[in-house]
Amino acid sequence: MPLDRDQREDGPWAGLGGGQSTQTAQTDPGVRPGNTSRGWTGCSDTMPPMPWRLHGYLAADLLRIIGLTTAVLVVVTAFGAIIKPLSSGMPLGAAQAATFVALSTIPMLQYVLPFAAGFATTLVVHRLVTDNEVLAMAAAGLSYRTILTPVIAMAVVLSVGLTVLANTVIPRVHGVMASVLAGDMIQMLEHSVDTGRPMRLGSMQIWAEGMRVAPAPNGQGQRVQLDRVAAAQTNRAGAMDGDVSARGAVLDFVERDGVLEVQMVLEDAVSWDAGGGGLRGFPRIEPTHPIRVPLPQRSEPAAMTRSQLLAADADPSRYPAVADAMEALSEALDLHFAHEVLNTRLADGGVLTLSSKDDPGHTWEVQAQSLQAGRLTGGPDGVEVRSRQGDEASLIFRPKLAAVVVQGGTLLGAGDGRSLVLTMGDVEIQSPQAGIPPNHRAAVQVANLQVNPPLRISRLQGPELVKQGQATALTSPAVAEALGKVDAASAKLHGQVESRLWRRTALGATAGLLPLLGAVLALLMRGAQPLTVYMVGFIPGLLDLVFISGGTGTIRHGDPAMGLIVMWSGSALLLVAIVVAWCRVRRN
Repeated sequence: MPLDRDQREDGPWAGLGGGQSTQTAQTDPGVRPGNTSRGWTGCSDTMPPMPWRLHGYLAADLLRIIGLTTAVLVVVTAFGAIIKPLSSGMPLGAAQAATFVALSTIPMLQYVLPFAAGFATTLVVHRLVTDNEVLAMAAAGLSYRTILTPVIAMAVVLSVGLTVLANTVIPRVHGVMASVLAGDMIQMLEHSVDTGRPMRLGSMQIWAEGMRVAPAPNGQGQRVQLDRVAAAQTNRAGAMDGDVSARGAVLDFVERDGVLEVQMVLEDAVSWDAGGGGLRGFPRIEPTHPIRVPLPQRSEPAAMTRSQLLAADADPSRYPAVADAMEALSEALDLHFAHEVLNTRLADGGVLTLSSKDDPGHTWEVQAQSLQAGRLTGGPDGVEVRSRQGDEASLIFRPKLAAVVVQGGTLLGAGDGRSLVLTMGDVEIQSPQAGIPPNHRAAVQVANLQVNPPLRISRLQGPELVKQGQATALTSPAVAEALGKVDAASAKLHGQVESRLWRRTALGATAGLLPLLGAVLALLMRGAQPLTVYMVGFIPGLLDLVFISGGTGTIRHGDPAMGLIVMWSGSALLLVAIVVAWCRVRRN
């Protein structure tokens, strides 16, 4: 329907280039007879001016519908995110749950915003088509590209904005969400004490009957005093390495470099160690190193910004998983060097003297040729062990199998020196006193021994630790295994960093492609219902998310080339659909 003069000059179409009157057309030499504006249908080389007012109305409609759609979808998905934590029995209060739901709305934007923008552009452009407004704009000489300029600008802004948001703000919110979900460590400990359940701290499980909280004496962190404590240490396989019960314990909580360090001291304790066997009592047990509990807001890749991911990739030793593997490598190196020291001392004099920590003055003299990987090798007469109390020999042991085991620096260990365990099998025990017949035992084990000077715990760090591990791996299978775990942890971290960064970029590209696809499909499918048009664009958008997820996993598992192909296949599918639909729109 042709527009009258008032509509052209004062209505929303005033900026289309059709606002000139017939009188202007008659006096303007650049306008051919029969035209009311230059440049409508190719009659002039001059393009019509940019319809800023129309673009403003279109952009306002887009922003309004994008905002409403995003708000609805974000709230629905945010409430869905709290279902799993609540169903798993986590002790979340009403304030924690509300905070978690409110925070989760921000990370959900990277999944909701692309589809909300696609839905908004589909509705807005489809309405313009069905109301013949696009036809009127085309009759005014505007190309489809000019008409869709606000949509194109919106797509670029969404793509860049969501990429920046995913690399800066969303990771920080992820970390806060994880900390809210995990709860305050002291609060969790208090909950476990009240309910009578053990709480896990790193590789430790702690149970107590009562607790009190106070500031740390040095002003850093907090101190917790526990009454009637039982603690157990488990290994990576889940088996228990040892346990301890104590009248009381003091725990100091200090945060350092993304890790919560818990230094524990137990008073009036009785411990059992799987390596040494038996029960031992201590007036005080102070572990050789603190319990390390990674904080989710500083250690999870999803909670790390782009700069933090790149920093972790450049220095993997700062990442908790790699730091744990390097700590295990340091432990393996220490044990290897301890065995070398013992073998050197045994080779020098043929006798290795061990003293008991539990019984001062009680020593064990081990006569053997060598010590290889902890196993004692004897001469023609085999291995002989003499037990002495002071200067007097008490018993003589002649085992067929004997070993000296260097205990690791366990959390339940006491002191700063290494403890040794002397194990003997198929043992003949003889008394030095005449007339007493020898006795036979299947096994004898003596724990909590030490050499003089004691074997200390030395800790290498960073590149020096890896370099020393590479030099020692050829002669020590244990060190080679620990070094392999460090390499595996570093490779896994690199895969996580690379996949996370590419994933965020791919999601940003999706946020720009879906609105364009929705707008072009709305122009092409002018006779279909809006929801039908949106469904046609929704399916490839959903496939794009599937491809991004699959590519992320492929990159993480060490195949970056195939992962990138899979990840960007979804964006390529959207781009092909846009180009095909656009060509059909221009042709028709």
